[in-house]
Amino acid sequence: MNRDTILGGTPPSRRTSQASLPHKLLNSVMRRAGLALALLATVAMFAACRMPGKSITARYKNVEPFNFDIALGPKNFHIEGYLTRSEIPGKLPGLLVLNDGGGSVEQCVQMSQHVTTMGIQIACVDIPGYGGSSGPSRFVGRPSVAAARRGLDLLVTRPDVDATRLGVWGLGHGAVAAGLLMDSDSRPHTLILQSGAYDMLTLWPEAPLRTKLSILREVWPSKRALKQRSVIENLPPRLDCSVLIMHGERDNRMPVKQAVKLADALRARGARVSTCYFPKASHDLGKRVEPELRAFLRDNLIGVTRAAAS
Repeated sequence: MNRDTILGGTPPSRRTSQASLPHKLLNSVMRRAGLALALLATVAMFAACRMPGKSITARYKNVEPFNFDIALGPKNFHIEGYLTRSEIPGKLPGLLVLNDGGGSVEQCVQMSQHVTTMGIQIACVDIPGYGGSSGPSRFVGRPSVAAARRGLDLLVTRPDVDATRLGVWGLGHGAVAAGLLMDSDSRPHTLILQSGAYDMLTLWPEAPLRTKLSILREVWPSKRALKQRSVIENLPPRLDCSVLIMHGERDNRMPVKQAVKLADALRARGARVSTCYFPKASHDLGKRVEPELRAFLRDNLIGVTRAAAS
């Protein structure tokens, strides 16, 4: 036992250890504070990148906001979107893309960068109640169709868009909105319907629980409400348009037989229908649709002459 211990003091090694404790604690606090600040900076940067109207247009020189408002009775809806311009000069076909929040407008803009090189002006919008657009969505009710129609109105007024060559691409609930627009608006001669439900009267009794709960959150599924939202129930007697239907065979939200039934109904009314069913795909088809999409647009939107389109 050394002298320090006998005198009731602390051994030198222990004094050194205790003296270093404040420094270790300070260093630990400083390290954690630095990590916290770095995390906050990262979150702030991410939030800034997600700010609508800033990051996307700053990242792409050929993108501009495509925002507008619609009114139905006393209700007003703000629709958020972006337009991606092709670098090819002259009047080009216009494609309106209707998103339902499953795929963000930013993802749509990224995809548009590849498709505009074909010579198409592309407007991506969120239907009411999804993404950056105000709601409520009301399970693809009248506001969604009105938003699609207004989007077309704005496209055709652009000097760089050929008003005789218009297409609409709907994804998920956006496909329902595109189908209902097809039922009542003859301007788009080219339509792409992806992962949608088109016969609501048969969908409701056989829909998975997740889909039923989603519908109940937005509208009471009365026969009248379902019929109003059914593309098949509102089809006109004849249709002069080209339609590409894409669906995943393992879609557990919108059964693939909805797509098959719509294809049969469209062919019976004279529409030119192409189908692409992905055996291993679920609801979100992602980038796997691009080859079929580009081929369909090339043959049915870009390759169509003005005289044939009108």
